[in-house]
Order: sequence, then structure tokens, then C-alpha cells
Amino acid sequence: MKSTPYSRFCRRLFRKAFRKFNIEEDKKNRLLEKADIRMTYEEYFSVVFMNVILTFIIMIVMSYMVYPLFPNKITQSLAFLLPAFVPLLVASYYITLPESRIKKREREIDRLLPYVTNFISTMSSAGISPAEIFKKLSTIDLYGEIQKESKKIAKEIYIMGIDTVTALKHAVEISPSRKFKDFLQGIIGVIQSGSDLNQYFRTMVTRYMAEDLIERKRYLESLAVIAEIFVVTVIAFPLFLVIIISTMSLTSSGGGIPFDFLFVFSLLILPMAYAGFYVLMKSTSVEA
Repeated sequence: MKSTPYSRFCRRLFRKAFRKFNIEEDKKNRLLEKADIRMTYEEYFSVVFMNVILTFIIMIVMSYMVYPLFPNKITQSLAFLLPAFVPLLVASYYITLPESRIKKREREIDRLLPYVTNFISTMSSAGISPAEIFKKLSTIDLYGEIQKESKKIAKEIYIMGIDTVTALKHAVEISPSRKFKDFLQGIIGVIQSGSDLNQYFRTMVTRYMAEDLIERKRYLESLAVIAEIFVVTVIAFPLFLVIIISTMSLTSSGGGIPFDFLFVFSLLILPMAYAGFYVLMKSTSVEA
């Protein structure tokens, strides 16, 4: 997410309103930088305000267009609820977006860090300097968010002319991952103390690989529990429920199968349960 002509227009539009509030923007800008949102705090929230206003206007127009076509109590209620709740949902999405992106980037960096450190250790043992290593990392798409962090380091070193230690210190300040911060801080300490950088990389590879193995074992255990719950609640339980309802309808006098209940259960509750398990498994997944 980066600055666009639309976002700059929104910033100019709401600039005076922001000037009235004495907001400490440095911390807010650092938060957006960690989330890889390439906008200032003022520009980002100007976009949020504009999108909320536009959503409110669109919902009002849609309500006045739909209600005359379907004049009933449901559309009347929607005509009042949509302009109120949809803008709130849009605002909530944008307000929580930086934190959620930071957590997502942190998870991806931590997941890839064992393999990145192995790559760095291999290149370092070949006599390649840390600056050249991060320059090479910045060209490898396989490493995702770590590639983005490496691009920032390489840009400061090779374009802005900043020394390696200072560039690494800047990367420590804006990295969303605690583990990656500690790794970079260790590189800084080894360089400044004149210690063996190759030995440090080998030690970190062993450590991160062991932690990754433990994490994967923990994931497999949790996945087994989720699979058991899935089989019981989404596969076995609906079958038993249909059998019980069918048996009761045959044995009871004058009672039929509650079709409405089965209809709602089959077309609403079960798909929502499947979607819930899918989201749960995606949120706890560990990629190979």
C-alpha cells in the first residue's frame, strides 16, 4: 500500500483538520512503516476519512434506490442500518489494518528466517560481505517480507551511502519481527567487536532450525486436534442429527421433518462451520 494521487488529494483536503490536532506523528509514521504502508500518518487517515464519507454517501443512495423498488419492512430497516453500519465497518477495517499487517509480516519473517540465515551463512562462508549479502537478498522474491527489509538495507548502503552498521540499526528500528531485530542486532555487535561473523551465522542457523522444528511439531499436534474436532462437529454430528430427526418424525404421531430447520442447517450453519475451520487452519498454518 503506497501513496497515490488519490491519497495525496485526500491529504490536501483534510490537511487543515489535521493541523488543529497536535498529534505526535513520529510514532504513527513508524507504525505505518512497520506495516509496509508507504504513506504518512496524515495521508493514510485522510484516505480513511474520505473512504468512510464516500461509503456513507453510496449507502444512502443505494438505500433510496432499493426501497422504492421493494417497499417492505426489511428494506426499510436496511435503509436505516446500512448507512450507519457499513461506514463503521470500513473505518474499523482501516484502523486495524496497520496492526494486522504488522502481525502478518512478523509471522512471515519469523517463518522464513531459519532459511534466510542458512543462505546468509553460506554466502558469508564464501567471503561475501554483509552489505553484498543483503543486496543479493533484495533480489530474491522467494524470501517475501525479508526481501523487502533487505531492499531497505541495500538502498541505504548503495544509494544513500550509509555505512553497513548504521543501515542495520535503521532496519532494527522499523522491522516488525522481534527475532529479525535480534538477528540484525547480533550482526551489528559482531561487526563492532571484530568477532567471527561466520561463527555467529552458523550458531544462529542451528538455533533457528531447532526452533523451526519445534514449531512444526507443535503445529502438527494442533492440526490433529482440529481435524478430530472437524470430523465430530461438521461430519459426524450432522449425519446423526438427520438420522435422529428422521427417526423421530416416523415414530411420532402427526409430526413431520422440520424442513425449515434442516434447510437453514444445511445451507447456512454447515457452510459457516466449514468456512470457520478453513480460516482456523489457514491462521495456524506453517508453510513448507
